Amino acid sequence: MAGLPVVLGIDRSPHGYMVQAAGEALRIPDQDIRTALRHSPSLHAGLLRYAHALMVQTAETAYANAGFTIEARLARWILMTDDRLGHDELPLTHDFLSMMLGVRRPGVTIAVQSLEGNRLIRAKRGSIMVLDRTGLEEVADSAYGASEAEYARVMGAA
Repeated sequence: MAGLPVVLGIDRSPHGYMVQAAGEALRIPDQDIRTALRHSPSLHAGLLRYAHALMVQTAETAYANAGFTIEARLARWILMTDDRLGHDELPLTHDFLSMMLGVRRPGVTIAVQSLEGNRLIRAKRGSIMVLDRTGLEEVADSAYGASEAEYARVMGAA
């Protein structure tokens, strides 16, 4: 979900949004979502739980970026993308991963080659195929899983 500041009662944000992969989305005007939140306590509560889950994910990203190797962070990002897209071929470029991981592009290339060499992924121009999810989870170590578990707990996902 983009536009969480509106749910929190904020009229604007200094941040922009980037779409990682093609798909479908709905757009709801600010005023309409404010009206819906006033009339639906359950919608408001659900979106506040989502805000909490997003804050946990943001904190876990900071934790990962501060203490894990590029390979672990790359494995984490691949797993998170796989979680959201629901299929194992992911539209991820080295340039995009470089930006998301906060490293130079050559660092991403070396990390991709490492994961490929261990037969965890297969990379081709513009995409990465997950071959061994369990192996990626092992590489990601504790950089992956905490925010996913918290999301499942607060949002009621299995």
